Order: sequence, then C-alpha cells, then structure tokens
Amino acid sequence: MDKKIVLIGLLTVCIFSILSMTASAADNIEWVEKKDGAKLYWGETINVDGYDVKAEDFNEEGMVFVSISKDGEKLKTSPLTAGLEFEYNDEIKVYAQKVDPNYEVITKDGKEFKTGKWNPYAELDILLRGKPGFDIDVETKKDTYDSKLTGDSRIDVTINVKNDGEAKAQNVVLTVDTAGLEVLNGKTKYTYTKILKDETIEPISLTLKASTPWEDTDYNISVKTTCEDIRGKKYEHTGYKIIKIEKKWDLIVSKNFIKERHMGENVPVSVTVRNRGLCDINNIVLKDSIVSNMHLQKDATLEKTFSLKAGETAEDVFKYTLVPERPGEYTFPKTVAAFTLSNGQSEQVESDNSEKITIYGPYIEITKSVDRQQLNSGDKLTVTVTAKNTGNVDASVTVTDTVPSEAKLISGETSFKQVLESNGGSKTITYIMQMNKEGEIKIPPCKANFLDLDKYSGEVYSESPVVNVGKIITLEGSSPQPEGSTSSNEEKDETSDPSTGGTEEDYEDTPGFGFFLAVAGILMGTGFIMKKKA
Repeated sequence: MDKKIVLIGLLTVCIFSILSMTASAADNIEWVEKKDGAKLYWGETINVDGYDVKAEDFNEEGMVFVSISKDGEKLKTSPLTAGLEFEYNDEIKVYAQKVDPNYEVITKDGKEFKTGKWNPYAELDILLRGKPGFDIDVETKKDTYDSKLTGDSRIDVTINVKNDGEAKAQNVVLTVDTAGLEVLNGKTKYTYTKILKDETIEPISLTLKASTPWEDTDYNISVKTTCEDIRGKKYEHTGYKIIKIEKKWDLIVSKNFIKERHMGENVPVSVTVRNRGLCDINNIVLKDSIVSNMHLQKDATLEKTFSLKAGETAEDVFKYTLVPERPGEYTFPKTVAAFTLSNGQSEQVESDNSEKITIYGPYIEITKSVDRQQLNSGDKLTVTVTAKNTGNVDASVTVTDTVPSEAKLISGETSFKQVLESNGGSKTITYIMQMNKEGEIKIPPCKANFLDLDKYSGEVYSESPVVNVGKIITLEGSSPQPEGSTSSNEEKDETSDPSTGGTEEDYEDTPGFGFFLAVAGILMGTGFIMKKKA
C-alpha cells in the first residue's frame, strides 16, 4: 500500500512537472503581431505567412467560429467572442477584438427595430510565434591585399553578430570558414547558450595569413550561425566578405618620353623593366615598335631577351631617339614582354599606352595643277598653286613658282608671302602662261619656304605636272587651219620633213633660234652673190 502511494505521488509530480514545463514554454513564446483588427465577414479568409484564417460561422450571441488551415488542411477551429483567443501548436494565435452580428436596423414611429437580415463580421488580431534571426557583418581593413607587400601579409578580420529577429535564439553555434587561409590568431568556432532578441554579442576578431597565389584570387570568408527557437526548431544564417589577394609575380614595363615637343626637336625614348614580384623571371622577350609619323634618328635594336631576379630592375633596356615627321597628337605603341613563369604558366605584359605625345609645328602642303594636259603650241595654260597649313602652329609661308623655258607668262602672279594659320589655313594663286614649244613638257615644281615663331623652318615642293604640246598638221584638201595657226601644208616645201618643220615665227619665240635663223640667212645671201659673180 505504501509503495502504491509513493508511485502515485511520483507520477503526480512528473505529470505536474511536464505540465509546468509546457505552460512555462508557452508563457515564454514571443508572439509577433502580423495583423491588427483584420475585418472578416462571414465566410471570408485572410492569409498570413502561409496560414489561412477563416470566419466560418457566426451566431446571434456575438460569437464567431474561426478556423486555421495550411496547405489546404484544416488544423483547428474554435469559437471566439470579443476578448478571447486561441492558438495552434504555439505557431499561430488568433485574438478577437470585436464580434458584431451587424443586424439591419430600421426606424419606425421613432423607434429602431432589428430586422432578420444581418451581415456579421469579426475584427481579429493574428499573431505568429517569433523567430530568431541574425545580422552577420564580416569586416576586413582592405578589400584587396597584395601578396608582394610585407604589410599585406596579415589579414585582420572582425565579425559582428546581432540577433535582429523576433525572438531569442538558443544553443547558438557560430563557425568561421576562412576559405583555406591559415589562422594566425583567434578561433573559428564559438558557442552561446542563448542570444536574446536585439542582443549584439562581443565582436569576434581573428588574424589570417595572406596566401601567395600565382594569379589574382578571390577568397570568401564566411560566417555561419545555427540556433534553435523556444520550440526547438532549427535555424541557420550566414554572412560573408570576399577579399582579393593579388598574384605573387609582377613585371612592370615602363616607356618614358617627353610629352610635348616641337617640330625640329628630337624625342628621346627609354624603356625600363622591373620585377616587383616574389619570384625570378627568366628569358623575358621584350619587343618595341615605333610610333607613327616618326622615324629613328639612327638604327636601334627593338627586341631583347634577358632575365630578372625578384625585386630587380633593368634600366634602359631600350634607349633611342625619334625624329618627328609631322605635328599632331600620337599614342605610343605598347612595349610587350613575353615570358614563362617557373610553374610553366605563359604570360605577357605590356607598357601603359594611356599617355600621349603632342608634336607642335606647322605642316605645309603645296599642290600645283594645270587646267589641261593636252594643248597646241601657242595655246594658253592656266596653272593653280595652293599652299595649306595642316599643322597646329601658324607659319609665315613664301611660295615661289617658276615659268618653264618653253613658255612665257601672260598674266597672274607666280609667288606670294603670307602667314597661314594652323589647322587648315591656305592661300591659292593662279596664273596663265603660253606654251611656245612642242613636245612633252614637264612643268617645274613649285617651292614653299616656311618659318614659325619657334624658328622651325623648312621648304617643300609640289609635284611636277606634265603637259603635251602638239602642232596641228592640215593635209591637202582638208579644212582650213584653226584660228591662231601659223602655217599650212600649202606653204610648206614639198621636200621638208613634216615632223621637224616649223615656221620662222615659231623658232623666233624659242630661245636661241632667232640667232641661228639670222646666221643662216646671211650665209645663204653670201652664197647667192658669189654664185652670181661666177
């Protein structure tokens, strides 16, 4: 009998303890209001975080029957009057603020009467069990670390964690994934019995050792927390920080030159190569090329092979002088270094070509043209000469043209002196000359001398136009000669060679031929007198 009493007592204590723990757990639940006074009429439903809350039915005593469903399954139904609540599995709670049958009211003879018509509704508060959540912030002093720098060999990491959820977290485990980086100081795992809502834990610090990769590499330093809520449901949260660690090798090719020069001034160029990495680089093949509109002052080799130890610099691998050919802004071509690293990795680096060089000065272009290439002896020929400055500096230009010996100037000017402005300033002259000799005549080139304010000077020449001066020969019986002709077939000696014949007027206009005709006339006259005396 005594044993039965003891057993009954123990059983009673256990049951009481279980009920107390359940009640205590229920009391400690942190409810979060999701809907305040949601108005539901008869048969209406509202969805809150996956739960469907429906006003199933009403009665005349101000009671509403509310159901809770999820994924089409009805979980619980309960009657509520204003001020009452019910919950399901410590997950969701419904509280009735107001239940109104909402009868239709009519007034008759000054008195109000309720009809049999009604449209009941309930105003409900809907609450869900709060869930823990974590804001995890991972910080480092820098986003990018250079493995070649001593100061970047250590990576200091700070981790800040706050429970920004809706309830406390229990049995919290925090782990740090360093992405394979060695831990020099600190821990990668922490445990906490609980972290209350809105609580921030003490900052976590650890120091990592920077790696020395062959290529620029991203490392994801991540932090994960696992925890439980008051009902034992598990949660997981993460935070991370991505950092970059730059490669352990680095070859820098630098091309040095003066950024501004004037025409007539040379441009010295030098190329330096520096190995600022942690490993030696052997058999570096360096190649360079010449910028457009310049040429080497003297021959130079623009390809070399050499090696550099870690931290070593090769000064003036290339050193040469360029002569500008015309003004303008130019971008130097890249100097290219090709090599193979000790791990078998082939690489190529180039110099920076973002900097430009500006060459100042005039650039005079002169053109000479004729209005036709075929004409007759005695015809007029129009010559046009244009000088143009396409450079970026004004210049004083003197243009001098020459009339060929086979012609004489009829009208116009053959020279001028004028300041031609930069970027297209020009001057054109036109003159007319008469061609007095047959054949293919090469017109002499026109010359232009120029000088700018920096005393840069020079001379340029135009091309030499070629014209063909022919003589019209009229056969017997053909139409008369055109106006301006000085001879015809009828006037010619039958024994004369038409290919070499010419009128006296033609030869008189040709330098030297008037003298020869006079001498020939004297000799012929003397011969005739001597013959008559005989």
